[in-house]
Amino acid sequence: MTDKRIVDRVLLLLAIKPPRKLVTLDHIVEKVSRDCGATPEEILKALNNLIAGGYAEKIRDKYRVTEKGRKDAWSLAYDEEMNKSYRLVLLARYYYPKAAEAILPFLKDRPVSVVKIFSDKRDPINKVAPVFSRYAKMKPKRYHFINTVEEILKYVDMHAIDFIPYVHKIGNDYPDWLIIDLDAGDDIKNAGKLGFNLIKEVTIETVRVMEEELYLKPYIKFSGSRGFQIWVKFDKPLGRFDRYRKAVVLIRDLVEERLSQRYDHFSEKYGSIVDKPITTATVAKKEQRRKQILLDWSSLKLEGDVRAPFSMHYKTGLISVPVKKEKILDFDPTYARPDSVIQNLGKLIKAFEMESSDASELDKRLGKEGLLAFIG
Repeated sequence: MTDKRIVDRVLLLLAIKPPRKLVTLDHIVEKVSRDCGATPEEILKALNNLIAGGYAEKIRDKYRVTEKGRKDAWSLAYDEEMNKSYRLVLLARYYYPKAAEAILPFLKDRPVSVVKIFSDKRDPINKVAPVFSRYAKMKPKRYHFINTVEEILKYVDMHAIDFIPYVHKIGNDYPDWLIIDLDAGDDIKNAGKLGFNLIKEVTIETVRVMEEELYLKPYIKFSGSRGFQIWVKFDKPLGRFDRYRKAVVLIRDLVEERLSQRYDHFSEKYGSIVDKPITTATVAKKEQRRKQILLDWSSLKLEGDVRAPFSMHYKTGLISVPVKKEKILDFDPTYARPDSVIQNLGKLIKAFEMESSDASELDKRLGKEGLLAFIG
């Protein structure tokens, strides 16, 4: 381990702390030595080098990063030799102060699950230890509510980087959005770019069905990992949760009907990674859909949650970013890097300003049990 790499590790550790946060030498030694095996003497030398360069400062017997040091640490965000959880928290510290206003409308006035990340004990360089939190640590138990930019940043201080709001407000027995999560089976996911292209094609076909046959206004966003979601907003509730789930099953049937007319195309283009039927709406039996794309309705339930638009995915550090239908075939996950999203934030926000859809055609296809049952 070179002196430069030890300096980098110390700087990264200091840079993920909240502004002006002071930490002890013992804490720094514990974390850095765990990650790279450096001795206390080597770590203290690295600290002194950082202080001499103006990247850190010592206050009595504790240490903290300077603004210069925090800016310099940014170069380590994608350095795969560094602790992965630290890199993701650093990305979150850069990203959320700039993007909080974009994500906030999808968090306000509803419970929010958060994912906090910490170092994996066995492999802190390549893995994270996520903590999924549905409730604040309070008695009596209460949900997380995040209604201001300041509250978002407070959660980031606690290593929360992924924000997953409930699909409904408290007391409502219907979701605020119709959400379809396109989730590829393992054979498709493992096929890399080829499998990702298949997901893109099925996403486009799903959007076309929703637009052309049901007269809806769907909006697409990247999941932050390897899939896409389609969201629709209505003027008034479609019905209770089960009504929304039935809508997804109906949409899947219409999509598969269209895809079936091009089975030869898909077989020739994607070979053994695709099966007939290409899609499914059966959430269970994951092993049986390895070669299919699931149109997943499982978030459409009481206490169902979904990654918010503009949230960071806790595994990848990529943003769950809006994608226009006409851009999806050219979409590359690198476009979802936090720095790229910030550069294009204004356009991306507009791309997910959802207009309400008229549900009358969808209601007709589903039958008359919807609003009457809902009102009754």
